[in-house]
Amino acid sequence: MTTPTALERVRYFTGRLLTQQDLEDEQAYLVDRLRRHHRFLHGWGVVSGLAVSLSPAGEVVVAPGLAIDCAGNEIVVTEALRATLPSATDSPWWVAIRAVELAVSPLPGPNGTEFARWRESAELLLLPANPSALHKGQGPGTPGCGQAHPLALASVKHHGGAWKLRLAKGRS
Repeated sequence: MTTPTALERVRYFTGRLLTQQDLEDEQAYLVDRLRRHHRFLHGWGVVSGLAVSLSPAGEVVVAPGLAIDCAGNEIVVTEALRATLPSATDSPWWVAIRAVELAVSPLPGPNGTEFARWRESAELLLLPANPSALHKGQGPGTPGCGQAHPLALASVKHHGGAWKLRLAKGRS
């Protein structure tokens, strides 16, 4: 089992000059604390939603929902994600999602364009291997491995002229 790490937070006092680094450290403290809470109190896996289906157009579709990855990141899917199925193959493909941060709200800066905000988002991936395969004894609901990697939702395999969908372990 992974051991939680000690965190440091910024200490404020009258007369202290706050720098950009202080503010970034404060945000990092709050984010890391939330990630630790998710990992050790709730574990990794699907929290709600994220139903996986196959469309008649040859796509994998993941419905909106929420999951937590092994690093404690929230993976929020706000609208259906779609990916085109690969060419027919005998090997299974893993349907996975991962947390991504997108730079938004561009502003002019001294060295060109700067972005004022990060938007939390999710990315749908089709992978040739299960990204959770090395989690022996660390299934959904455990603190996991502590690394930010894609979360497997299902696998798809071409069989008998059609794609077959199978949900990943821990999904019903």
